[in-house]
Amino acid sequence: MAEEKKTEADAKADGGKKKKGLPPLVLVAVGAIVGGAGVVFAVPPKTVEVAQPVKVWEMLDVTHPDPIQHEFNPRTKAGKGIGRVALKFVYRVREDQEEAAFEQIKEHWELANSNVLLLLKTRSMEELNSESGVRMLEKDLIDDLDQTLFPDQDGQKLARVSRVMWTKWLMQ
Repeated sequence: MAEEKKTEADAKADGGKKKKGLPPLVLVAVGAIVGGAGVVFAVPPKTVEVAQPVKVWEMLDVTHPDPIQHEFNPRTKAGKGIGRVALKFVYRVREDQEEAAFEQIKEHWELANSNVLLLLKTRSMEELNSESGVRMLEKDLIDDLDQTLFPDQDGQKLARVSRVMWTKWLMQ
């Protein structure tokens, strides 16, 4: 009992305040540490996305190395005529799709060769000997080769035939 009176007397001497365990500065520091740790573990880290530059592919004009060669009989009014032609074609393709375009050509090569022969045989000797007739034939060949070698896939073409180059032209 004597001890109780002594602690009560000490409490009254302090102005009626009881001492609480830790000083407020220590409590603030502990709170800051715990709060900081919570932020580190609870909030995901910021990720900075670096925009990758978009690769711009160049368009290439590629000359197909294999010629299309035919000997044929053009239409004539009288007598017989013979024609010998050889041609190469140039196609325009994006540089990243060049191999796929070449594979597509290999896949449709025989059909394209056949279509060229049919186009040649439908022309008359007069058409094949005139400049305007040859230009019309070139246009028809470009259109046909483009449709045959590079058919539409989902509304887009892998490549386009842009021109025809004659390597042999003999009409008799």
